[in-house]
Amino acid sequence: MLADDLLRAQICERDGLVYAVGLADGHAWFEWSHDSGATKAAFPDGSTAKRITLEPVEDDQPALEALQTGEIVVALTQEGLVKTYVTRDEGEHWEFIGAVE
Repeated sequence: MLADDLLRAQICERDGLVYAVGLADGHAWFEWSHDSGATKAAFPDGSTAKRITLEPVEDDQPALEALQTGEIVVALTQEGLVKTYVTRDEGEHWEFIGAVE
């Protein structure tokens, strides 16, 4: 089941796909599903979760939004800052786009 291994998971849906971001092992992880969250979909490498950043995250609720452009945006608390990351390939790769205090 989607996000069953994540703490403080945030879930959203766009165009029939369900996305989840949550915490595990001190990091933020991204998962997705094409069957309403009943199962986790695999990435091209066979994994069912992708770590968003190599840096550890604080134990706060992440934010997640799937945009009409196809981009997925995640906000995480790291080092006392809210840092924002974006993926343009369904979560395979993540890019840091900014931080605010």
